[in-house]
Amino acid sequence: MKLKLASKWLIMLGLAFVALSALILASTKAAVPNVKAAREKTEDLFSIILDSNATVAEIFRQFKADGKTIPQASLEEYGQALVLAEESRSLLQTGNYPAANSKIIQTLQKFKEALRILYTTFPEQPTETEITLERTLNLKSSIDRFYEQIERVENLTRLASAAGYNTTALETKVQIVKSLLETALSNVNQKRLNEASENLAEAKSLIESIASFFNNLASDLKIERIATYINQTQERLNTIRLQATSLSNTASLTALNDAETSLNNAKEYLAEQMINETLTELDNSKASEEEAVAYLNPTASSLVTTSSSTTDAIRSP
Repeated sequence: MKLKLASKWLIMLGLAFVALSALILASTKAAVPNVKAAREKTEDLFSIILDSNATVAEIFRQFKADGKTIPQASLEEYGQALVLAEESRSLLQTGNYPAANSKIIQTLQKFKEALRILYTTFPEQPTETEITLERTLNLKSSIDRFYEQIERVENLTRLASAAGYNTTALETKVQIVKSLLETALSNVNQKRLNEASENLAEAKSLIESIASFFNNLASDLKIERIATYINQTQERLNTIRLQATSLSNTASLTALNDAETSLNNAKEYLAEQMINETLTELDNSKASEEEAVAYLNPTASSLVTTSSSTTDAIRSP
């Protein structure tokens, strides 16, 4: 295969790795229903490493076949990627799935850097087709990233509403952003890249406006409300733990550990008045708490308050 074709591969792979890293990062933060699901997710992610390694090795082989010398820096990045890949394999085998996912992301980033260094070793003017391809991939990657951001904003908006704030304007902006992203994706698919860029610029402006609201929330938010909610959450977790321990329910206890970790993070963020981060950790804690209760159902369904009573708790002065 000619060197020029290999360069096209490098452009596509580099962009693909960035997109994959973003998607993996989001997926590792998402809650999983049980240990089996967590293992399967990590195994799927690890398969990306295997495929990526095979691709990088093939590109190296092509460069050597064309009489090109692979830069030492590129080889070093590749070597570090292999070390990280082996570490992720070991973590996967021992059941430490969050740590394994983190190593997988680092591995992909090292693969990407190895390819980037390799690509800089020869000059080549991209064709119009290649420029269009790169721009298309960048736009799609941006759309995916904005979708992830708006999902997080929706969670924060829901919690802000539960804390007694009028979030009607925020919810309207969220819907406008979603509409803009749908339009942008349609424009990309129809090769209207300029229009798609304009859609994304407008969506970005709205997202920044929403983010500004949460950044300013600390100045007028009733810290005591959140502190009260945290204390009530701790009491619920303690009650659930007693039941889970009496039943030796390992899955429930594991979910409880995750809930308490997030709750402790929330306490630390609240102490520093980092409200945005506090709300995010409380959302994570709530999801893990519900998971813990689900493992105990039907015997423990009465131990946890309904979502409406949770809302009342966070509203209380």
